[in-house]
Amino acid sequence: MHPMLRPMSWPDPLPAGIEVYRLDLDLDADVSHERQVLAFAERAQADRFARGADRVRFTAARAALRRLLATRIGCHPAEVPLATGLHRKPFLDVAGGDAPLFNVSHSGAHALIALGDPRVVSEVGIDIEACRSDVDVEAVTSLAFTDSERRALQQTADPLQALYSRWVGKEAVLKAVGVGVAEHLQSIGIHSGVHGRYVLECTVPEWSGLQAVALHAPAGYAAALAWRAKEST
Repeated sequence: MHPMLRPMSWPDPLPAGIEVYRLDLDLDADVSHERQVLAFAERAQADRFARGADRVRFTAARAALRRLLATRIGCHPAEVPLATGLHRKPFLDVAGGDAPLFNVSHSGAHALIALGDPRVVSEVGIDIEACRSDVDVEAVTSLAFTDSERRALQQTADPLQALYSRWVGKEAVLKAVGVGVAEHLQSIGIHSGVHGRYVLECTVPEWSGLQAVALHAPAGYAAALAWRAKEST
């Protein structure tokens, strides 16, 4: 396992069939070693980032993902057969239906990787966001939130925290589904539940069965995990 990569256990326990790992990043680091395990297209994608911090985030997170997946399918990290599907969502291009599911998110100096056991879950999504204090809460909520979400934010004592808590939940759900986030922000509503669980308000019948939970995040960040469990037989 990469030395900076550590498993997370909150909420305790995590949903069945799901592992979550956190990668803490040095945005000034030399990532030439991590770059060596990337495919040519991934190196080209990293090179297109104008800011060095963005290159570090992408390169380190993708290399960590490759190392995790390599241990699951028994190959060298550089040989992990990653492919890109609809809406640029990556997946493992291997025969059979037992390839691990995964999703990655990074923001600021941290990245999260979720792995899902395909025997237990059919979708998994994860999101982490650095919480900026200068965000225009009213503008974001009018663009991305449902009417019920906006009403809930108006009644909270900490609109900024409530905004980010809902935003990461919303993104995690949409990433699990594998659709374009921008086009569907108001298709899913996120509301606070018990023990960190979210109550989901969904306008798309095909997305029924999705669940989501807030994750423990570093100070100044918010994070969430979403998944759909397979029915037991």
